[in-house]
Amino acid sequence: MPVTDAVLDAAVDGATAVLVYASIHTDDPSTTGANEVTGGGYARQEVTWNPSTGGIATADGTLSFSGPPGEDAKYLGLWSAQSNGTFRGAAELSGDQTFNASGEYQVTTLTVTAINSQSG
Repeated sequence: MPVTDAVLDAAVDGATAVLVYASIHTDDPSTTGANEVTGGGYARQEVTWNPSTGGIATADGTLSFSGPPGEDAKYLGLWSAQSNGTFRGAAELSGDQTFNASGEYQVTTLTVTAINSQSG
């Protein structure tokens, strides 16, 4: 049986509470957060989440990263801390997948979605 939006919103808001820093990875980060960009002033970016509505939460604003010009940007990871911390997972990026000539890369859309399934 599907659950209500209120339950989905609570679940997603609970998840976003531990998804507080975003990272960029040059290749699949696997389950450990491997292949994170280094150099060029790179640092993880703090994510501020809008409250979930209908089981979907969106990041509030654009995430702007600095890094080595021309570096691959293939995956976005989520972490519990700005350095070290616990790796929470990743998603493959679409569109432009390199830092520009000025060493900048932006993520304009980031969402977390609850899946509302039923058994039968």
